[in-house]
Amino acid sequence: MIRQGRIEQEETYPHPPERVWRALTERAELSAWLMPTDFTPRAGSRFTLDARPELGIVDGEVLDVEPPRLLRCRWSGLFGDTVVTFTLIPVAGGTRLRIEHSGWDGPGLAHRDGFDQGWHDKLVTDLPALLGAGLSKENS
Repeated sequence: MIRQGRIEQEETYPHPPERVWRALTERAELSAWLMPTDFTPRAGSRFTLDARPELGIVDGEVLDVEPPRLLRCRWSGLFGDTVVTFTLIPVAGGTRLRIEHSGWDGPGLAHRDGFDQGWHDKLVTDLPALLGAGLSKENS
């Protein structure tokens, strides 16, 4: 949903925060559910996301990492410069994952609705499929 100009999405998964954190920070897992990437979970590190053909290559930078609670990154591309924040909240029986995607302005506004729907699809379909598949060395 778009609220006060930023995208906000939230879903709860029946997995502990450490398991969901791996899906957000391990390169192979992130590439499997989000998009191909060379991501490294270290503040200051730069990475790319392969969003071809629609958005091309997205440049990223890790701004904050607080395992297994917070990951904040800058994404820059055709849609401008935005900030994506992943917050993991332990809840009874699992983890609530909250995503906030902010910084939409100018020409980037034309892409915001597509990202809103994209985040919804990723959180409702792609991430649960990965979490249920147990691709990681340690299953939930």
